[in-house]
Parts: sequence; C-alpha cells; structure tokens
Amino acid sequence: MLRNRFLFDVLVPAVMVCWAAVFIYNAVASDTGYRALAIARADVAKKTSELDKLQARRIALEKRADLLSSRSLDPDMIDERIRNILGYSRDGDIVVPRRELDRLLEKRPSKQN
Repeated sequence: MLRNRFLFDVLVPAVMVCWAAVFIYNAVASDTGYRALAIARADVAKKTSELDKLQARRIALEKRADLLSSRSLDPDMIDERIRNILGYSRDGDIVVPRRELDRLLEKRPSKQN
C-alpha cells in the first residue's frame, strides 16, 4: 500500500513534470520550435526582399530589350547606346539628330545682303 501511495503521490507527478518540460523545451528551442520559426520568418522576409529587387531588375531589362529588339528599333536608343559604348557621350549631353538640325536650319530665315 505504501508503495502504491508513493507511486501515485511522488513518482507520477515527477514523470509528468519531466514530460511537460521536454515538450516545452521542444516547443521553444528545438529545430522545429518557436526560435526556428522566427529564424525562418526572418529568412522569408529577406528572400522576399531579394525577389522584389530581382523582379524589378528583370522588368527594367525586359523594357530595355524591347527597345533594342528588331520589332521596335528606336533610333534614338540605338544612337544613345552607340555613343555611350564608344565613349562619345557624357552626362548631360544633348544630341540633336542630323535630320532635325537640317529641318531647323531650313526654317531659319536666311540673311541676304
């Protein structure tokens, strides 16, 4: 009788406390606990930020590729890229196409002396 009383009064509650402690530890500090969840959420936020930057860069590159495609060649874009690559342009340069310059010169009243 004393043995059964000891078992139910001391040993069972001690085992239950240890069992609960193991579950609490696993919930907080294990590889699948709350700490790991916080780390995973931080990683997801970082990767989402990287993805947004990469998507914005992809959209910009697609727009640039569309401007340089053979379907919609933009002469101004081609001229700008050629000048930039060959080193004939600087920031702030204004380029007037030859046809536009000729048209403006034709409109100018000529001085006849």
